[in-house]
Amino acid sequence: MPKTLNFPVKPHVRKYLNGHLGHGTYTLSTADRFGKLLFHLLRRQSAGRLSHVGSRQNCTQVLLLDMQNFPVHQYGLTELTDYSIYHFNDFVDDTMREELYVWVRNFVNTQCTIKEVIVDFMGAYDLREEDVQYETLRKAVQRNCDLKGLKKKKPKSVVNMSRKSGELSRKSGELSRKSGGLSREAQHRAVHEELMKSPVQLTDLIRQRNGASV
Repeated sequence: MPKTLNFPVKPHVRKYLNGHLGHGTYTLSTADRFGKLLFHLLRRQSAGRLSHVGSRQNCTQVLLLDMQNFPVHQYGLTELTDYSIYHFNDFVDDTMREELYVWVRNFVNTQCTIKEVIVDFMGAYDLREEDVQYETLRKAVQRNCDLKGLKKKKPKSVVNMSRKSGELSRKSGELSRKSGGLSREAQHRAVHEELMKSPVQLTDLIRQRNGASV
């Protein structure tokens, strides 16, 4: 295996990863959840696992991996498989949706609609309709969030903050970039940083997605 590897990913997966790993080459590391899963998936896989033929079909983007810290002979890294591609894309997609649900639960109230939160989330990651459809995310939110309870919530204090402290402009629907306090973009960063700090067991991640033992 070469020192760099083009890992196929779906367009919305690539854009979501841009927000967490940056736009350039990602040096494979087990210090974060994405690296841990990649490291596991790139290792030799036991016989009998599903091949997931067709997993590359919609993967029109790539995540460029720097493999310099993981020599092939030492770590047993092998070629890409449909299995690896499928499960990594599936994991990132699930992670993205979980973060969206956190946004919805935190920011939806009587002054901020579900639609506004989803649109803001898409804007934060530069997600467009050709990447992932708004309607797809809306239906996911509808299935996984208590919408009736959210609509009855009282406004969050962040919504009532003055512009000087970072109030969100509901009329324009844009991020407050001039304020000295927390803009919606800053809130977004805080949310996903907390999510990334959450302890995640790699064995649980794998078992949850395919029922196979590690």
